[in-house]
Amino acid sequence: MRIIVSTDKCIASGSCVLACSQVFTQRESDGVVQVLNPHPELHMLTKLRAVVDGCPAEVFAIEEEENTTEIRLVERSEEF
Repeated sequence: MRIIVSTDKCIASGSCVLACSQVFTQRESDGVVQVLNPHPELHMLTKLRAVVDGCPAEVFAIEEEENTTEIRLVERSEEF
């Protein structure tokens, strides 16, 4: 599974960090989401889905959803 993080769309709400601080943080300069762990373990999948579903700015997109053997997070600074 690949999760795309579109930093350009981030409104710095911090909901992703609150839900999953093991994977996400916020830049000190502007609060925009940053990926701490681009390859989280599979047991994090439920939390990551909650992050994707709960983001008020819809910053996250899931690709390769049927592949649940690994999780990869990719930051993009352009809208997808």
